[in-house]
Amino acid sequence: MKLYRNAIILLVIVALLVGAYFLVRNMKTEDEPPIETVEYERLTDYTTDDIESITLINTDGTFVIVKEDQEWVLSSPGDFRYDSAVLGSIVINAASIVADKVVEESAADLSIYGLDKPAKAIVKTTDGVETIIEVGDLTPTGGGNYVKLAGSNRVYVISSFVGERLSAGRNAIRTKLMFDFTSDMITEVAMSRKGESLFTAVVEEDGASWTMSSPIKGSVNESAVYPMLDALASTNVIDFIEDDPKDLSQYGLDKPSYEFVFSAEGRQYELALGDEMVKGAAVYAMLQGSNEVVTINMAPYTFLDKPLKEVLRIFAYIVNIDQVKKIDLTMDGRTDNMVLDVYKDAEGNTDYDKDKFYFNGVDATAEDEGGSQPFRKLYQAMVGIGLDEIESDGQPEGPAEIIIEYTHVDGSIMKVEFVSKDDNYYYVLRNGEYAGILVKKRNKVDFGIEGLRQARQKLTDFLAEQQGS
Repeated sequence: MKLYRNAIILLVIVALLVGAYFLVRNMKTEDEPPIETVEYERLTDYTTDDIESITLINTDGTFVIVKEDQEWVLSSPGDFRYDSAVLGSIVINAASIVADKVVEESAADLSIYGLDKPAKAIVKTTDGVETIIEVGDLTPTGGGNYVKLAGSNRVYVISSFVGERLSAGRNAIRTKLMFDFTSDMITEVAMSRKGESLFTAVVEEDGASWTMSSPIKGSVNESAVYPMLDALASTNVIDFIEDDPKDLSQYGLDKPSYEFVFSAEGRQYELALGDEMVKGAAVYAMLQGSNEVVTINMAPYTFLDKPLKEVLRIFAYIVNIDQVKKIDLTMDGRTDNMVLDVYKDAEGNTDYDKDKFYFNGVDATAEDEGGSQPFRKLYQAMVGIGLDEIESDGQPEGPAEIIIEYTHVDGSIMKVEFVSKDDNYYYVLRNGEYAGILVKKRNKVDFGIEGLRQARQKLTDFLAEQQGS
């Protein structure tokens, strides 16, 4: 009973406290000042549809932005590539400029605000009205810019973000994307490292497959070359460092660490990379013909110091399955004969389900329990044998231990031979010519001889089960 009485007392006390709180909260004293509302002053108050042009005048020059076909363009100057998104941002911010506060009603000394020699933004509307905003220094905190209207000494503070747009110079307007093409437009690429040529590769006529032409010849794994092409095409400038540099050595560009020579849309480009400005993040770079040092983002260039065999995977020989009609595989003292009949209609379209394959005269088209075709696995293992080492001056001698002879649908033949170098490696020859590459003999399933051996055995066992069932 005592506990019950205490609980009632506590509830009454809580109720009194809550009531007192709301009573005090709603009480107003006679001398309490009214709540002030801040009214921001608008220096311009337009929509972008009201704007005919924006002209920026600053130490970098004069930049005129106009609209063409519903897009904001830089009509002057025309000697550099600009960023359309930046132009759009300039127009949006210039159309509606709001002053955060008035600093001085009639400033006698404009130099203390950097307004004695200001940058200017001229906003011209479609009905011919011009408003000239003069932009001075940043405020001490860096959060705003001092500005005034031309003809008035009333000094305002506006957002530094807007101030930056109104005083944008050449480098702020320029696009940070170094090239205006995409990676699929690149047709040839060569890379040098520390002044020594690393490789040259060219795209085939089909526009998709790539072949290395030096220091060795061979088909290139597209999944390896595409990251390089993407990195080049999407090269992004972080900062524009110096025009007409007098001393390239301070950037490591007198003797570049890496050089790329590549072609796109019939034009050749040469890109040199020097010292790292920020380890692993930014590197000094120069494009041949631009005479300008910039820093670029290193993030996409993950391949710079990798061995060639990792940069571009070279295959012993790779060919699409629809280009082959017959294969003879000699390995481990046995020769297997394969016939491929890849279906194509009158328009050249293929149909996976209509393909037929034969292995030593036996139909090998069937799928296993997992829905895969062991014959296709064997084919992938044959064309998927990749290099393990490069030895361009090798001298293969003796008979081949493994031979894969491809007869193409056009009747041409490619004979790939694996000649023993030592206990660990095979030399690879194509139609009797040394390819300059070595492949491991053992202990490599993916892209290797051991994977080929296992795939052949799996197909043999699968067909034996099919015939016995």
